[in-house]
Amino acid sequence: MFGGASFLTADRIADSLVSLLIVLNAKHKSAVASIPVVLIGGAVVTATLLLGPTSAFVAIPEESFWPEPDAAEAVTHLEFLGQAASAPGETGYSETIAVPAYEWGDPDVHEFW
Repeated sequence: MFGGASFLTADRIADSLVSLLIVLNAKHKSAVASIPVVLIGGAVVTATLLLGPTSAFVAIPEESFWPEPDAAEAVTHLEFLGQAASAPGETGYSETIAVPAYEWGDPDVHEFW
């Protein structure tokens, strides 16, 4: 279950989603993932999920008449997203812009803006 909706997918994909959400939570990051899901009628479609630290996800094993979708590509994609989220940033600093102390009545303020 995700975002109040439920869907069927392969067990390996569900496990990879849980692992990814653990990393995203720990790193305070988000990601967009696309996974194959099985609709009620058995059709396989692609679901796009916005995942982040506040994403609630419940994985429950369930029997289905339909075959599981192919998990290889989706698991590789989810593992890549987890590795990308775990990678250290280029720097630990944020870029800032220094703003000189101009007063609005200063005659030179037009040169700054």
